[in-house]
Amino acid sequence: LLRHKNYKRRDMSNDIALLELNDPVQCSPYIQLACVADAILGVSVSHDNNCWIAGWGATSAKDQKSSDHLQEAKVKLINTKLCNSSRWYAGEIHTHNLCAGYPQGTIDTCQ
Repeated sequence: LLRHKNYKRRDMSNDIALLELNDPVQCSPYIQLACVADAILGVSVSHDNNCWIAGWGATSAKDQKSSDHLQEAKVKLINTKLCNSSRWYAGEIHTHNLCAGYPQGTIDTCQ
C-alpha cells in the first residue's frame, strides 16, 4: 500500500493510494480495468463523462466505520461551488477534491 505523500486524515486531503496486488486481476463482467485521468496522456475528467469511484469508506452520511468490502459506484462530476453551498458540504470541499455524485443525493464521493 502506497499512500499519497501529502495525505491528511484530519481533512481527508489527498485521499488516494496505490495498492499492489499479489496476483494479477482476472477481468470479468464484474471486474474491469479503469482509466485514471492524466492530462499528459490526454485523459481528462469532464462533467459530460461518467466517473467511477471506489473505496472502503463510509457507506452512509452518519456512518463512522469503513466498509469491509470494496465499494464502487458510477457518478457524475458536480460543480465545486454547488458542493460547497450551505445546503451541501458548506465549504468542506477543497481544490484538491473532486465533488462527484448526484444532486438528489444517495451516492457521492464522500459516502
